[in-house]
Amino acid sequence: MVLKLAWTGVNELAGDEPFTVYWSTRPLAELFAMLRTENNPPLYFLLIHGWASLVPLDPAWLRIPSALFSAFTVWPLFLLGRRSGGIMAGLTAALLFTFSQHSYAFAHEVRAYPLLVLSCTWAVWQLVRLADDHHRHPALRPASIGWLVTANVLATWAHYFGWLMVGLEVVLVFYVPMLRQVRVKMLAAAGLTLLCSLPLLGILGQRAGDSLGNGTWLSSPSWEEPYNMVLRWSNAPVVAVFFIALIATALMLRRTRIRSSAMAIALLWTAIPLLGMFLVSFLFPMYLDRYLLFASPGFYLLIALAVQALPVLPKWKNILAGGTVVAMLATFAPWRGNNLHPSQVAAQVDAWRDGRTAVVIQPSWYDLTYAWAKDPNLFRSAAPLEMTLREQNVFPVQKDRVPPIDSTIATVVHIDAWAALTDPDGRVLHALKAEFQQTDSVEADKKTVVRRFRRK
Repeated sequence: MVLKLAWTGVNELAGDEPFTVYWSTRPLAELFAMLRTENNPPLYFLLIHGWASLVPLDPAWLRIPSALFSAFTVWPLFLLGRRSGGIMAGLTAALLFTFSQHSYAFAHEVRAYPLLVLSCTWAVWQLVRLADDHHRHPALRPASIGWLVTANVLATWAHYFGWLMVGLEVVLVFYVPMLRQVRVKMLAAAGLTLLCSLPLLGILGQRAGDSLGNGTWLSSPSWEEPYNMVLRWSNAPVVAVFFIALIATALMLRRTRIRSSAMAIALLWTAIPLLGMFLVSFLFPMYLDRYLLFASPGFYLLIALAVQALPVLPKWKNILAGGTVVAMLATFAPWRGNNLHPSQVAAQVDAWRDGRTAVVIQPSWYDLTYAWAKDPNLFRSAAPLEMTLREQNVFPVQKDRVPPIDSTIATVVHIDAWAALTDPDGRVLHALKAEFQQTDSVEADKKTVVRRFRRK
């Protein structure tokens, strides 16, 4: 836990974090109005809403809940490993997750993904416990499935991709022999989860329909993306190859016993999201590392169980298990930043202000990142941020609509934070060049270009 709480302030608030922080600090009526049209359930926003009222409006403080959720994930993962392959397997899986640079980075973001990972890992553990409990109490007892329902509700209320975990549980109880005996109980748990999620199903259906009908902002993945995902989970290429070799060897040597073993749970937990979402993404692109984060604990559990499945002496199993942990630790750099510096964008804009200046932001949602970098206290304002920015001649561009710039504006600063996503033809930039003369251009932050224009 100490490790997860270290370096929480090494990165500036960037990416999707300002979105979470801004809406979490708004009045609840505004927050719920936003959630009716966004791809986010309310749970994490409500948690941060309460947390932000207790702590300073500072990235290091705001990231503590995510860091704690990531730290707590180690316990159910250890229990799964111990139950399936002994204490060494439990320790190996827990340490691999702990020293994952990818998981550590998300543990330091004000986003719901660490809560989703914790909930999904806990759900798998509760599913295994349900099977163990079935031997003692075969009858359907509501108390025996209560914890599984709780884990699933947390997952689906943290992120809509939590439903993928519920679907994966259905696959597990029909495919893995040790879980088949609890099919009825698991389906009952899924039904109760659905019942608890009735307030969100209409929004989920609407958002899913929009994504399927209009497409997503992602593109179809390249064929090497599943390997790239494994690479992200493994910290370094040589470690990824080492892990793949271990898993492949264990599967080949134990292929007749995999399906009937606990290793099948880890294998399906890893492979179905890793390969299934990859194939689906050629029709409906969704292949993104954050969306697959809930499968990463399954990958670390799979490595730990693969080592224990090898037909070698216990001493060599312990050496190999230690080798996997050392490989992750040697490539782990928790102090490393993400090289995102929105403050440099805000500073560049201020440096280029000359007379009456307008700031044009593309895409529109970068306005939250810019506002935070300019002055975090803007998030505390009672007035909506868009109104406050407009009073300061800051114009977030909706798609490719050219903002109104009156004749008294002498200087325009254009922030291009991936404008091509919403304005592929560059209509806004062409309109600015038609009325103003571009005098300067600089990449002020990673993939964020700032341009200065003066009236002709």
